[in-house]
Amino acid sequence: MSKVQVSKTKMKKLIQRKLRKWQKVTAVGTVVIAAVLTISMSVVPHFVAADSFDDQIRALQQENVQKKSALSALKVEASSFQDAINQLQAQIAVVQQQIDENTTKQNDLQAKIEENQKELTRQRTVLGDNIRVMYVENQITTIEILASSKNLSEFVDKEESRAVVMNKIQDTLQRIAALQEELDSQKVEVERLLAEQKTQEEQLSYSRSEQARLLSYNQSQQKDYTKQLAVNSARIADLKEQQAIENARLFGGGGGVLGGGGYPWGYAKCIHTGQIDGKCSNYDWGINGSIWNPSTGGYGYRNCTDWVAWRLDAPAGLGNAKQWDDRAAAMGYTVSSTPKRGSAAVSNSGEYGHVMYVEGVDADGSIVISDYNRGGTGLYNTATLGKVGEGRFRNANSGAVSTLTFVYL
Repeated sequence: MSKVQVSKTKMKKLIQRKLRKWQKVTAVGTVVIAAVLTISMSVVPHFVAADSFDDQIRALQQENVQKKSALSALKVEASSFQDAINQLQAQIAVVQQQIDENTTKQNDLQAKIEENQKELTRQRTVLGDNIRVMYVENQITTIEILASSKNLSEFVDKEESRAVVMNKIQDTLQRIAALQEELDSQKVEVERLLAEQKTQEEQLSYSRSEQARLLSYNQSQQKDYTKQLAVNSARIADLKEQQAIENARLFGGGGGVLGGGGYPWGYAKCIHTGQIDGKCSNYDWGINGSIWNPSTGGYGYRNCTDWVAWRLDAPAGLGNAKQWDDRAAAMGYTVSSTPKRGSAAVSNSGEYGHVMYVEGVDADGSIVISDYNRGGTGLYNTATLGKVGEGRFRNANSGAVSTLTFVYL
């Protein structure tokens, strides 16, 4: 089975052509028409069932395309949220460092202010003591001071010393007062900066929290979409399994042969599991990481299209199996309802359809076909397909030939 389905229109046209031809027959014609109606009754239900699978698969696949698109958009959005959070966190770190530095500066200034205040108090005490001493000395007349001095030089020294002490104390007080004023001014500025920076930090923290909330919601949506995708994918796999069963009903079952028919790439591994044998999701067998075979023009390894393309040296671009008859006709190749040895037998049943190589045509109208991936396992298989209700095909592969279109490449 590959990536196709006899449309109801094609089937109807085929039956109508046979009806017009056989209605010309008289007594025999009535019997033949009944046979044709028997064909339609026995074959059409298979296609109706396959069609229902196709519709469900297409709906799920379309839903998955939309969900994957939404999931991709959410991932891009989540990335922008995370970038914003990272940038805000970096800004918060810078502001916090500035706050820490200014807090340290504030503490240092407060310590200096307190120390300066103590020094100012001490100097004022000293000044007070000196003023009291000088006040007492001022009660003594100059004659008395001179008289108490040993000589004139000592008298002059006392006067100068008293003036120097007074000036020094005054200078110290002025310097301490100026320093105090400067420290107070710096403290006010630091406190202003701290207030602004803490406000900025609060705003950044709020923005970061909001981005984190949006990111959390985004991630929750991603989980929901991922879960829905998994459910849909499982449903698609189930529908493809049912299609494989329908294919087996049309063309026969059988386990098939791994790497059979001389096909050079029959042992390509499933890119999802690394296994050679068994089913592979979406029929993705590959070589060197690629599922497309460049040697045959880009068809999928171990798919029915690649097998027939290899056998017939078919042109590239014929697409999935169900597209082969339409595209081949557009390319100028002959498309017929008559089987021919060495032609491609195209079935339009299923999601991708199926194409087989016609190994031979028997006199009774039955054909021998070979194919790959009939049951979705990438195996080689053969079958003999016949007409409805005739001999050995009465209960097996009945009417299969009538469901096919043949492409002469």
